[in-house]
Amino acid sequence: MHCFLGKKVRMIGIVRSFVALATFALSGPAAAAVGQMRVFTINDHLLAFYDGRPPAPAQPQSGANWADFGALNVGVATYVIHQGDQALVYDTFPYADEAQFVRDYLTKAGIKHFLLVNSHWHLDHVGGNAVYADSDRIATNKTIAILKAKKSAIESGVEWGLPAVKPLLLPTIGIDAETTVNVGDISVKLRPIEIHSEDGLVLYLPKDKVLLAGDTLEDSVTFISEPDHVITHYNNLKRMRTWDIDRIFPNHGNPEVIAHGGYKVTLIDATTDYLAMLVAHAHDANYLQGTLEDYVGNSVRKGWVSIWWAYHDANDQNLKLMQAAWKDKALPELSP
Repeated sequence: MHCFLGKKVRMIGIVRSFVALATFALSGPAAAAVGQMRVFTINDHLLAFYDGRPPAPAQPQSGANWADFGALNVGVATYVIHQGDQALVYDTFPYADEAQFVRDYLTKAGIKHFLLVNSHWHLDHVGGNAVYADSDRIATNKTIAILKAKKSAIESGVEWGLPAVKPLLLPTIGIDAETTVNVGDISVKLRPIEIHSEDGLVLYLPKDKVLLAGDTLEDSVTFISEPDHVITHYNNLKRMRTWDIDRIFPNHGNPEVIAHGGYKVTLIDATTDYLAMLVAHAHDANYLQGTLEDYVGNSVRKGWVSIWWAYHDANDQNLKLMQAAWKDKALPELSP
């Protein structure tokens, strides 16, 4: 496979129909499991691989690590756009064996040419990059710069703690502006956008009006990783809301919703409402006592998102980060 980069990146390869087409074209949501891994057929060219989201433990877990208790407890999805013997893989899970499962699954289905796209630098999205050492790998230039700077700390287990991601394989192609990739005749728009992290990269399929959202959107709530940039994130979510989107597939979400056609555009509304409330109340005396239900109850009642147990801790952490970042700053009025 060869990729030519300018305003457009094209995947070149032999395009053919799958002999074992039923591997992908299953009737309705399909599931295959190895451990907790599930495979959902979204349509004839889009797959979701989903791991994690276990029931709440009966008691606090000892030996917690970022992969199991910062990612897989809320559930992790990665996505594959495929046609003929080509596939674009969007993110690679926390663990390399999860990424290997995806590649093996696709190889058995007839895929020969792979292109990897990383949504941002966070370790639960790049943990399995080494599985694609023989493939082109795209991310924003900001992602590449951050991973280069943190590579030693990540590989030694210092950056987020254990498990270390070793070897950490960096993307090979950096972009700064919207770039088009073709998987066969499927057009995919790669759109850098600063939401959740400054180096974010989402995928938009114009024919399907589908957004693969990475971590820019989540169910139950977004993780605040850059509290000083929340206003930028909010404004960019408002811009995202103007895109012609029919369905949204986040990397962290309810597997039942993902398997049955994805989220409506109101997932963006739920996220902007949450951020607006976090900002508006950041000077409240009892700010840290705010519950997940306090902040997303209205969106839950509307059916936009749901409550998942692991997000209670995420909400508590969001409040702590926001209070620390905004305690000495005037709170802005956010546009509705």
